[in-house]
Order: sequence, then C-alpha cells, then structure tokens
Amino acid sequence: MSDRLREAVVGSRWFRGLRRAVAYRGYERETAVIILKSVIASTVAWVVGSLAGGSSQIGFAPFSALLVVTPSVYGSVLQSGRYVAAVFLGALIAGAGGITVGANIWLFALVVLVALLVGQFSLFGEQGKQIAVVAAFALAGGTAGSLVNLGTLLLMVLVGTGTAVVTNTVFAPAIRFRDARNAVLDFADALGGFVRQMADGFREGDDGLDEADYWKRLADGFDATARNAQETVSQQEYRMRLNPRKLVDGSPPAGKPMAYRDWITALRRSSRHLQSLTRTLFFARSSHSRSPEPSDSFLRAFAPVLDAAAEAFRAVHDADEPERETFSPDLDSCLEEAFQRITRMREHIGDYGTADLWSVHSAMLTDMERLFDELYEGHTNTERDAREGA
Repeated sequence: MSDRLREAVVGSRWFRGLRRAVAYRGYERETAVIILKSVIASTVAWVVGSLAGGSSQIGFAPFSALLVVTPSVYGSVLQSGRYVAAVFLGALIAGAGGITVGANIWLFALVVLVALLVGQFSLFGEQGKQIAVVAAFALAGGTAGSLVNLGTLLLMVLVGTGTAVVTNTVFAPAIRFRDARNAVLDFADALGGFVRQMADGFREGDDGLDEADYWKRLADGFDATARNAQETVSQQEYRMRLNPRKLVDGSPPAGKPMAYRDWITALRRSSRHLQSLTRTLFFARSSHSRSPEPSDSFLRAFAPVLDAAAEAFRAVHDADEPERETFSPDLDSCLEEAFQRITRMREHIGDYGTADLWSVHSAMLTDMERLFDELYEGHTNTERDAREGA
C-alpha cells in the first residue's frame, strides 16, 4: 500500500469515527469527550499555574491534569487522590536524600529502588508508578535539593489535579440506566429466540438434532452476552458516584442497579442450563459417547417445554421485568405452565423409550427445571431489592 493510499485510509477512518461520535452515543463519543476535557483541563491548569507563580515547575500542572481526567467524576477524584499521594511520597523520598546527602549516582539508584518498592502497595493503584517517576525527576533535575522547589512541585500537582476534577465535574457524564435496562432485556430476548429455535428443531424429532453442534456454539456465546450486560450496569453505577447530575436529573432508586444485576445473574444461570442441555445433545450424538441419544418421541414431547421457556423469556422482556417491584402475571403464568409440563413429562418418562434412555431424558428435564427456577429466583431477588431500596 502506498503512503498516499495509507494516509487516505487513515483519514477516512478518522472521519467516520468523528461522524459516529457526533451522531451516536458510544465509544467514539466518549473518546471525543475525554479528549475535549483533557485539552480544557490541561490548558486551564497551565494558566492557573502561571498565575500562581510556579514557573520553575509549571509543567507538572498540565501533566497532572492529563493524568487524572477520566470518564467519571468519581474516577477523577479517586485518581487525583492517589496521584497526589504518590507525588507527595516521591518528593519526600527524593528530598530526604537530595537535601541531606546531595545528588549522586548511588543515591539516585537507591531512591528509585525505594520508590519502586513503595509503589507496589495496592493503595496507590495504577498511580503507584508515579512515586518513582517523581522521585527520579526531582532528584535528577535538581528539585530534590530545595524545599522551595519541592513545595512548588506539589503546588503545581494540586493545581493540575484540582483543575481536572473541576473539569470532570462540569462535564459530568449522563447517568443512563436505560442502557443497563436494555442490556437485560436484550439478553432475555436473545435467550428467548434461541430457545424457540431449539423448540422448532425438537419438533422434527431425530432429524432436528442435526443442529446440535450449532446450538452448542450459540449457547456458549451467551457467556459473553452476560459479561457485556454486567459491564453496562457497572459502568452506569460507576458514573453515578459523586455525579452532580443526580441533583438535577434525579438518581434511580437504591435497589434498581441491584435489580439489573440480579436479573443478569438469573439470565446467565439460565443460559448455563441451556449450555448443559446442548452439551448433552452434542455428546449424545458423538461417535465416542457412551450416552444414548434421546428418543424421537421424547424430543417431540420436549418441544412444548422449550416453548414454555421461550414464552417465559418473552414475558421477562415484554413485561419489563427488571423495572417491576412485583411479579408480572404474564411471567407467573408462563412459569406455572412450564413446571406443569415438566411434571407431566416426568410422570410419563417411561413412555418415551427403554430404561437405558431414562438418564439422558431425566437430565434434560432437570436442566429445564433449573432454568425455570432461575427465572423465579430473579423475580424473588427483584422484590427483595425493591423492599430494601424503599
């Protein structure tokens, strides 16, 4: 690829990313906002640092601001506190040697070693490495030999971190628990569509099991769906902390974020039972398996149980179950019907084949029974969270 063509491709991608940032919420817009906040915070920090008379160490003001600008107010406050503590310790370690002994190569190595060891404490998080950076900079640059210079350095750091926190507060992110709600509902919708697809295959009996390998791959993919949904909730909880927008927009009830988490847990566990079901089918059809395949008649009779599961997931989605404080009648009816279908199949399990098929038939029914138990547990946890948040 020629240099001119490569530049055109890069420019095109940059333009598309900018257009998405303007048109849609997402990674591109969040990145653009962080860039904007970083420019504002560092510029204001440089101006304030100049007015404060910190010309000798003024570079630390915009540098510090850039380090602690984050997507959330809480994150900025947390990183600012850790960074200021790290800089203070780095300056203290460097000053202890620089003022008393004077800069030399052996002292420099010792100071950096001590600073790196202190920076390993989890208290400082990712800012722990700044202890050694500041200590090395102060000692090698001559700052460590003067209390005035060390004090100026700390002042510039406070100016930079303070500016970053103020900038993050002014441009505080919106609290969108609607995204968390949609993540839960989309998860339920995906599970419902998958189970309905399986039910259609089961209605074909043995012929429908040709899709067993495909079903197994789809079921395994729900682990990533659960992680993404959980991450969406975590991001909104993180953004809510110390966010001044709560005073204007209002914050969700205390139990609401936990209700989303509980429903994601219930759906994730439900998907694990579907994974178990698909693995049973996959390995039963394997040439190396000692387990028999379920009978044709059992598969056809099992399809209505899967239909009941699909209806239950639909009810979670359509009734907006995570937003409710009580069990929706639709979901209650679906689960009641589902348990009855499983009970009827267990009562007649001997009608679907010989005794050697009992274990695989029973295992499949147990997987579905546990799936319905998980959905019922999701409702129970939601009611508990509603009571605690009231």
